[in-house]
Amino acid sequence: MVLRCLTLVVWVFFADKGVEPERIPEALEMRVQELSPRALQRRLRVRPDAGVDVRDLPVDVAYVDEILSTGAELRVASRWLNAVSVEADEKQLEIISSLPFVIGVSPVRSGVANDIDIDYGNAAQQLALCGVPDLHACGLTGEGVVVGLLDTGFSTEHRVFAHLAVQAEHDFVNDDGNTADEPGDPAGQDEHGTKVLSMLAGLDPDHYAGAAPYVTVLLAKIDNLAVDDPAESDWWVAGLEWIESQGADIASGSIGFCATCPPEHMDGQTEPTTIAATIAVENGLIVVNSAGNRGPDPMTLNAPADADGLIAVGSVDPDGRLAIDSSRGPTWDGRIKPDIMAPGRNVWVVDPTSTEAYQQRSGTSYAAPLVAGIIALLLEAYPDLGPEEMHALITSSGSQAEAPTSDYGWGRIQGLEAAGLYCSCHDADSDGHYADDCGGDDCNDDNPAIYPGAEETCNGIDDNCDGSLLEGEEDKDSDGHLVCEGDCDDTDDQIHPGSEDLCGDGIDSDCDGEDPECEVEGEGCGCSNAAGGSGLLLLLIFIIARRGSVVSRRR
Repeated sequence: MVLRCLTLVVWVFFADKGVEPERIPEALEMRVQELSPRALQRRLRVRPDAGVDVRDLPVDVAYVDEILSTGAELRVASRWLNAVSVEADEKQLEIISSLPFVIGVSPVRSGVANDIDIDYGNAAQQLALCGVPDLHACGLTGEGVVVGLLDTGFSTEHRVFAHLAVQAEHDFVNDDGNTADEPGDPAGQDEHGTKVLSMLAGLDPDHYAGAAPYVTVLLAKIDNLAVDDPAESDWWVAGLEWIESQGADIASGSIGFCATCPPEHMDGQTEPTTIAATIAVENGLIVVNSAGNRGPDPMTLNAPADADGLIAVGSVDPDGRLAIDSSRGPTWDGRIKPDIMAPGRNVWVVDPTSTEAYQQRSGTSYAAPLVAGIIALLLEAYPDLGPEEMHALITSSGSQAEAPTSDYGWGRIQGLEAAGLYCSCHDADSDGHYADDCGGDDCNDDNPAIYPGAEETCNGIDDNCDGSLLEGEEDKDSDGHLVCEGDCDDTDDQIHPGSEDLCGDGIDSDCDGEDPECEVEGEGCGCSNAAGGSGLLLLLIFIIARRGSVVSRRR
């Protein structure tokens, strides 16, 4: 017991990756091959490079071996932080800190589940307050979207999870593939995460629904309830890196860290979980996390809710009023947090001790997965949105968008308003633009080649819906030929490419740049000298008649 009390859990940060500069391109290419195609595709949507950089390289094995040679025990290795978390005593830490490749040591923070027990609420009301039924009504269920959850563990025995699609799961506490309770876990280890999962993806048609029942989930167990003073922020970082590498679109956490840290740590760049969340956002992952339950005082956020670009979620009651214990901002550097609010007080969740019962709970823990689920629905509607665009979408449509505060953020999330034209208009030609007859900007919703931003071509059609045609694109003489296509006289329907060009009449009828001359001898225009003088006379008569015809048709 004395030894355990002297053992500390810390992050050890390295100066570099231990890779020679000339070998870095090869190492980065290997990392590209290791990433799932879905993860790489998401990264390439928001990054100007090949989707990887030095931060993606693994920590140096030699550095790790030297640290472990002190007797310290490895917990987690983080590519993004270029660090490892270890359990070590004070003597070992003294040696580790003196190593030439170590640039810093930081404590691994304990986690607090943002959960408060209260016994009343209404599942339909909590969804309606955010517009979720309206989103479901216009066909959005979360299908095709991958959401990763970071929590205490997950049981899927309740009937509300009978439909659930689990892509993968990992227990970072025990380093195995089972996130449900198993031998050695304390009773109730997986209960908090199970309740959170029901808010995101539950579906019991006669009794209950989460926000996005048909999402695919990645489950990361990153919290250990067996220890009175747990240190698990390193497992959170490891879980986030795993979720991102598995190709998730969204990561949602309901565990907060650094509750006892000084306020200046909430500056968006100090805590390791915050740094990791920022990198994940830079990689195109939409990251959601509960703000914490330490209100009503200002500056009571838990990390990583202070991360810039992360969507920090506060809690409201069933009537939309700010929950008194919902953590407030601003961040230490003056940014507004939380970002958005959602029902988290007196909400209905599954009873994790049963396979069919439900119960009520409170806390920002439950507001976060509700927001993550709504974001999944919006991402289903607008799959090209990255973290920045999604943040802008949900905050600009929030109930307090015009006057955000660090108590209430940009207000309560409003799913239907955020969905916009997807739920109120139509895109019949599936070109990504909605018809102008219901508020969109597509002037021809039957042709996928016609939409705002399309290339304007010489075809007589307003391809880019700007209300104008290219110069020479009109057909003034209605002969089916355009000036930009080679019609040399758009006032005469007899003059255009392909028209018969008569020899010697002085008119370039076929617009080839030439007027053929009549040849008296030989072939040419069908004239011949066989008839002698009478032939020439006939030719002159023919030419005069031809000119008269042309004059007549031009009047």
